[in-house]
Amino acid sequence: MADATKPSSTQTTMDADAKAEVKKALLAAARAQLRASEGGADAEESAAELDQDSSFSVDEQSQADEAGAVTRLFEAVSDRQQDDVVAIETLDVAPTDVVRPGAIVGFGGARYVVGVVSTAVRCGGESYEGLSTDSPIYAEIEGLHLGDSFTFRDTKQTIDFLA
Repeated sequence: MADATKPSSTQTTMDADAKAEVKKALLAAARAQLRASEGGADAEESAAELDQDSSFSVDEQSQADEAGAVTRLFEAVSDRQQDDVVAIETLDVAPTDVVRPGAIVGFGGARYVVGVVSTAVRCGGESYEGLSTDSPIYAEIEGLHLGDSFTFRDTKQTIDFLA
């Protein structure tokens, strides 16, 4: 039997500690993205400020206005990323035998953490991506168990990993 804490191509599940490590990696990546967005917003906000005691050209005003618009975009991205961080922080990653939020599910050679939005992260030698419960594929796999099959976009898949 494979050790549930070490990656293996034949491993079909993992223990609670290994799932917690995946959550920790997702959280670190989400927080790094948030910090980067906040830094971009701060830089654009500084560029948008004009010294009101000085005279400035129409060009400078136009650039400041554009920087202000970009600042608002960065802030919107930061707000969304903050929501993603909270979603990961509150995700229940207790071991499970059914696809649900908090499950780690594998099929088609990839592994996904259900219930979060995240770019791919590496942990324990494997790559994990977030899988939103709003995604069309989640509607197909919700409630499935290890070994169950489903069809998505005319491709038959089998759940070959579930934790």
